[in-house]
Amino acid sequence: MKAVLIVIGVLVVALVATYVRYQSLSPCDWMAQDLAAQSDLPLLVVEGRIRANFLLEGIADPGPYDCVFAWWKFRAEGLPKGGQ
Repeated sequence: MKAVLIVIGVLVVALVATYVRYQSLSPCDWMAQDLAAQSDLPLLVVEGRIRANFLLEGIADPGPYDCVFAWWKFRAEGLPKGGQ
């Protein structure tokens, strides 16, 4: 029972931290905000670019899973490569 309470506590803290940072729990919003911050482009332009990328991949209506996967991919590309 104690382990369940700890897991629930960690999940609540993670949700609150995510909401404080992005003011949203939508992974599509996370990606748009991170890309806008990195590129200094207006959020509307970044959202259009994201939508165009999804369309090029054949995804007309991206769901949360699609956005989480794309956001993880974006975040992983920004990491320094090993040994450099």
